[in-house]
Amino acid sequence: MATVDKIRKDIEKTKEKISEQQKRLRTLEAQLVEEENLEIVRMVKAVRMDNRELTAFLKAYASGMISLPEGMMEAESEMIPETDMEEEENEE
Repeated sequence: MATVDKIRKDIEKTKEKISEQQKRLRTLEAQLVEEENLEIVRMVKAVRMDNRELTAFLKAYASGMISLPEGMMEAESEMIPETDMEEEENEE
């Protein structure tokens, strides 16, 4: 009978850990969205367009009237430093 009780306790501990990790995941996802939004805001401010110009540009891009120069996306992604998730996990 002691084995059954031990298994039940282990199950309960595991459920608690899962719950804690789900909360942590939600927090991290919210932080990611916030950082992505801040990055977008910084990029928009860097182009120094007023609201009308920015709106017109985005509509034109979305409709296909204009496109980015060849290789522009690859060059941008190389400039953005990537974070190493393992380093962040090891800090905790």
